[in-house]
Amino acid sequence: MAYSLKFFFSIMMIVALCFGYAAIYFPLENYDFERLHIFLFNLCTGGTILLYFTEGIGRISLRTGLFLALSLFYAFFAFFEIYPMTIIISLGLASIVESLRIERFSIFPSGFFSMKESVSAKFHQASLLCLSIGLIMSTAVIINNEYIHAVTMDKLVLNTFFLGFSFPLSLITLSVIFSMIRLNSDALESQFSCPVSSSSTRLCQQEEITIKSILSNPTLSNNIVSVACFWAINLGVIIFFIFILFEKFYPQLVVTSILFIAVITVFRLYRKFGQKMQQKQFLSSGIGFLIATAITGIVYIFYQMSPEYDPTNTKWLLRIHVFASLYGWNLCGLAVICRFQDFPIRLHSGLVIAIHWLTALVLAPLGANFAFVAIMAVAGYIFIVLTLFFSNVSKRVS
Repeated sequence: MAYSLKFFFSIMMIVALCFGYAAIYFPLENYDFERLHIFLFNLCTGGTILLYFTEGIGRISLRTGLFLALSLFYAFFAFFEIYPMTIIISLGLASIVESLRIERFSIFPSGFFSMKESVSAKFHQASLLCLSIGLIMSTAVIINNEYIHAVTMDKLVLNTFFLGFSFPLSLITLSVIFSMIRLNSDALESQFSCPVSSSSTRLCQQEEITIKSILSNPTLSNNIVSVACFWAINLGVIIFFIFILFEKFYPQLVVTSILFIAVITVFRLYRKFGQKMQQKQFLSSGIGFLIATAITGIVYIFYQMSPEYDPTNTKWLLRIHVFASLYGWNLCGLAVICRFQDFPIRLHSGLVIAIHWLTALVLAPLGANFAFVAIMAVAGYIFIVLTLFFSNVSKRVS
């Protein structure tokens, strides 16, 4: 990635965090800085990096550049609640994403249901599809809440749906993780392929891959587990979101527990089968943030189920949950994507990871209550972003 592009993305990420504190220390009665906080990181920066990574041409194309420009206008109009323009731009953004998804994959996501498609490719297409669906759903909520008022629900608010823009970033990071796990379809084909010239090819194809071989072979079994994780994570988030809208706490707890198990499973697969490279340290740290996000989510649901529940008393927990997700898990994934071709890079990985955890889980949440700590959090975050984006490339050892 070009230096100027990395500089632009890093500035966007830093400004996004600053807007996260703007609403606390510089509140405006009629405007919600939280939206800019979400848009600049998830949609403008994360969405553009997703399209850049999908095109894989090493530069910002006209299509991706248009997405970036429109997403900035989207953030501006949504912040100032100019909803007609927000709706028009949202549909344009969704069209751009879908055009790229169809070009890279297909109109109908048939790869989701094919064992021949790698799990990495499944997550990649799901990331693009989730981004376009998120844009369309947000538009539908705007139309409902501002104009037609057909559905009335306490949780059917724009900020809830805007938070959904972080999910495509999670999926593309999982795609990168599974691309590093040696469980893809190529490995399976090489292990179970039959000789082309053999007279028993048909018999081989019918009998070689049986239920017995699936259960007895760890590689194929792990691939099935990976596909199960794909469906558990994607369907789990969708179902969980539905339960949030209907405020069903016990089902939320069940689905969150399933998601937690799926994330732990991904972590074990990655630690055991992931290729040994410097990216592995950062992505393992990222999965750690994802696990922290799942744990805080479960604890928060327990708080909500309590008869004495008071939202003002649990803001600290919700802040930890959000910061661990956005500036922990998602930042790890985006940084690795942007510098994927640069690793190994000159930095003390353990020290950087430790400062990252301190910043995302301690300083950033405390900064919402203490101005001095907020300054420390922003400083720590600037250090993390600049280190990840601009550390010099080490000489590779052949």
